[in-house]
Amino acid sequence: MSSVSHPSSRQIAMSQDSEQNIRRQLAARTVYLQGKWVYFGGASLALLLALVSPLVLVFWPDLGPLLGAVAGLWVFVSRLVFEPLRLWLQEKGARLQEMFDCDVLGLSWNDALVQQASGEEVRTASKNHAKSDKVRGWYPDPAECAWPTSVLVCQRANAVWARRQHRGYAVAVVIAATAWFIVGVVVATTQSATLAQYLTTIALPSLPALLDASDVARGHWRAADARSLLEARTNALLDHPADVDDQDLREIQDQLYNLRAEAPLVPEWFYKAIRGGYEADMRYAADQVAEETSRGD
Repeated sequence: MSSVSHPSSRQIAMSQDSEQNIRRQLAARTVYLQGKWVYFGGASLALLLALVSPLVLVFWPDLGPLLGAVAGLWVFVSRLVFEPLRLWLQEKGARLQEMFDCDVLGLSWNDALVQQASGEEVRTASKNHAKSDKVRGWYPDPAECAWPTSVLVCQRANAVWARRQHRGYAVAVVIAATAWFIVGVVVATTQSATLAQYLTTIALPSLPALLDASDVARGHWRAADARSLLEARTNALLDHPADVDDQDLREIQDQLYNLRAEAPLVPEWFYKAIRGGYEADMRYAADQVAEETSRGD
């Protein structure tokens, strides 16, 4: 599978920007975006119901029960239709990303974990080749370092980036959900609404959004914790690179794949908002880790 066995950091930098791997990375990004559109497109209706509920209480209180019924129906639709489709697209994106990683990092393919995507799938999903600049230089290019440090630096960067992203979005979701709960209580209080009116007009219509927020926040927090463990594992291996073998790197990659395939997705607007700062931090940290490991050798 890999084009170079035991690649140095310089070989990784060159391989990741090859035509073949640019296409794999574009394909993975495209499929992930489709998964995000499916999931967050479905979640947008739940959010809309929550946002409309205070207005219904103020201007059309008789519509409260109908709004609550629509919200209850949407709980089932989102979980029975949108969630399975999102998981299918996410697993497909993780598989394409795994093909990129194995080739760039010189890792053997784990047939027991997942099957490779076909060349046709890669080409179909990577047709928008005009955006190739957005996926160039995917992994940091630290000062020249040899295998296995070169691979561990990339795997660590992946774990840290995702850990920060998951935790940051979990905090944002909790803050937004708490703020919206307070808004609902304040509106109900100022309108002198009864408990029944509050429950049918605000609480029930907001239920899908609050359930999504609760599930999403917990999922992102668990994913962040899992990435933290993976980060600690790569740090431990970087302390003793002479003792690292191919199996150690493959085990880390297996965990990375599973997290990519199963962890909740982060919306594209949040990813774009944090990308610049996180990317600069990642490249700085990669340089530091590579230099410290080289000095230790």
